[in-house]
Amino acid sequence: MNFFLSLFFPPKCPYCSKVIFRNETECPDCRIQFPSDAKIKKLPSEDICIAPFAYDSQVRKAILDFKYHSVVFNAESFSKAIFNSVRSQTGESDIDIITYVPMSKRSRKKRGYNQAEILAEKLAGISSKPCLQLLDKTKKNRIQHELNAEDRAKNVIGVYSPTDSEMIRDKSILIVDDICTTGSTLSECCRVLRQSGAKKVLCAAIAIADA
Repeated sequence: MNFFLSLFFPPKCPYCSKVIFRNETECPDCRIQFPSDAKIKKLPSEDICIAPFAYDSQVRKAILDFKYHSVVFNAESFSKAIFNSVRSQTGESDIDIITYVPMSKRSRKKRGYNQAEILAEKLAGISSKPCLQLLDKTKKNRIQHELNAEDRAKNVIGVYSPTDSEMIRDKSILIVDDICTTGSTLSECCRVLRQSGAKKVLCAAIAIADA
């Protein structure tokens, strides 16, 4: 069955759409162009976000395909790149739990999946760390990318709440999102996690965009 599926629906490189083998997550030509150094962004909360890519060119297209067009296969390459970037900066032994920025139930149902959750689950598989939902989105707010930096910061205040503070207390947590622009969303998530007793919070994303 896998043989016939590979004939009719061969996997494609997320970045250039070239057909690749089933054991590959991207083509060698694109892989060799991956940045050697991780991108680091300081968030408004003074936490940092680590990402393997800048949000431009072929990476931007690959993320949009993943986020809006159900090309979930792209998460395989993204998660490996995130894992390598985080490990190069901190070492995976510093992390107890991997979590993700939650979506509202309505938004998740409409899209069919939470792209940040998929990334977190893939990272958990690579690192052998548990992936747990530690935050709920409990308040409806406006779409972040439609707002300027100042309004984005205001738009996320009070939007998230802990699912269970006992799971968070005294833990070192990696929280994952797809894109980090102003960092307002991740900053608010960090604040809630820390307020719930997290020992340490680190953020990761596929790409960092200019605010």
